[in-house]
Amino acid sequence: MFNKSFKRFLSIFLIFFVFLFSVSAEEKEDLSTWTKIVEKMEIHLNNAYELYTQGKTREAYDEVNAAYFRYYESKGMEKITMSYLSGARKTAVENAFYEYRKNVKSDKDSEMIRAHKDALIAMLYHDAAELDGTSNDKGGSGKSAAVATFISCFVLILREGLEAILVIAAIIAYLVKTGKKKYISSVYIGALAGILVSIVLAFLFGLLAGAQSGIAQEIFEGIGMFVAVIVLFYVSNWMISKSETEAWERYIQKKVESSVSTGNKWVLVFAAFIAVAREGAELILFFQGVPVQGASGQRAMILAIVLSVIILAGVFLAFRFLSVKLPLKPFFTVTSILMYILCFSFTGKGVSELQAAGVVGKTIIPWMQSFELDFLGIYATYESLIPQIIVLITIIVFSSLYVKKNKKILAELKKKEGKE
Repeated sequence: MFNKSFKRFLSIFLIFFVFLFSVSAEEKEDLSTWTKIVEKMEIHLNNAYELYTQGKTREAYDEVNAAYFRYYESKGMEKITMSYLSGARKTAVENAFYEYRKNVKSDKDSEMIRAHKDALIAMLYHDAAELDGTSNDKGGSGKSAAVATFISCFVLILREGLEAILVIAAIIAYLVKTGKKKYISSVYIGALAGILVSIVLAFLFGLLAGAQSGIAQEIFEGIGMFVAVIVLFYVSNWMISKSETEAWERYIQKKVESSVSTGNKWVLVFAAFIAVAREGAELILFFQGVPVQGASGQRAMILAIVLSVIILAGVFLAFRFLSVKLPLKPFFTVTSILMYILCFSFTGKGVSELQAAGVVGKTIIPWMQSFELDFLGIYATYESLIPQIIVLITIIVFSSLYVKKNKKILAELKKKEGKE
């Protein structure tokens, strides 16, 4: 069983990561360094200011979008900044983009807007120097570009891949634990379908011109996050409803074995599908756009992909085979809590994606002082934090109801056994 599961897992993710490396090698316009990418952004940002001074606010807004979506987002600078520098720095740059984009549509003082533009461009050049390994901020020598490429790609793949791995591993462990191993192959098919859809979506996004591609990608990712929240919330409620049944072996034998109906099976398959498809297209587009400098950069990227695949495989196998050794109560409880945490995280991240696309506004929370926890999807905006609070309250209410219901079932069974 170990070898069979490992081969299925490895074959699915090797298909995906081989495709990642193949698209990263494609030749495009000369964007071989992050500084060159920033130079392209600077042209659009300066154009936006000139158009604004001419009263062409709509065209100015589009130029800022072109700088952000065509280069900062689609060429991977957003993600590599978060992975190699910090999430706070990425947020600061994105907020500066948002403010500049908003200001060029307003009637604010042109000198203030120019100062905002110049500050944004300075931030971008500073980050590009750090990523290219040419910064002299730290003792006169910057880190090598190859090291930056390795760290950023490695961290990005782990962060994005870990969420999908945990969802898939938890579902498979659940099926094993409930004696429904025959459905495991369907979950793998769902994950493989997610990879195929990711490739198709990446191709379709690539056909769109400039900023429209980035906007479409952000909207898809945001909607994908919300779909994942709904599916995972359903699955987590389903699991926690069985968390108190450990003490009653005869009851659980009947109850758990009937818990995976044909309809529920497809919910699990869809959960595996959405877990992969949600981030797959984004990873493909990142590797397609990220600049790789020379042979050392190529080696760094290959090493990052190989090591991240090995670690993700290890996490999958550890969760898959160690979790099923847990007694039923802690297994269902821990797994449902994991799903709830992902629901909370995906809610914040989904709103953040729609904010980047300009679909949802962004109101900064001053007292948070740009504090964020990316792995939990917590960001310093009211638009993302309020839905998370609502989701958290909903989780507490539903889980409390299920715990109360389970205790009632146990009390009734105990009373029944006492009579017998």
